[in-house]
Amino acid sequence: MTVTWHLRGFHRHTEFLAVDFEIPQAMLPAVRQLLPGAEEDPDFVDPHEITPDQTARLAEALDLTVDPQLHYYYVESEEDPYVVAARVEAMRARA
Repeated sequence: MTVTWHLRGFHRHTEFLAVDFEIPQAMLPAVRQLLPGAEEDPDFVDPHEITPDQTARLAEALDLTVDPQLHYYYVESEEDPYVVAARVEAMRARA
């Protein structure tokens, strides 16, 4: 299974996705330490809204530039859609 993790920012007024940074898998332990809710969902299956302070600390750890005044930020996971499609096709073939 191919999963990627992202720091995504949504515009505060339009609520559209404005920025999307992929989080390197090697940085996930550091991300989990910065987010108190990560203990209940260590794989970030559910999106985690993060505070402006958490966003700034996470951006510093990832060497990114963010604007918490302009965007709401979330840490989210995402499966590769091709992998998901292949799994669904394999399940159908077995049925």
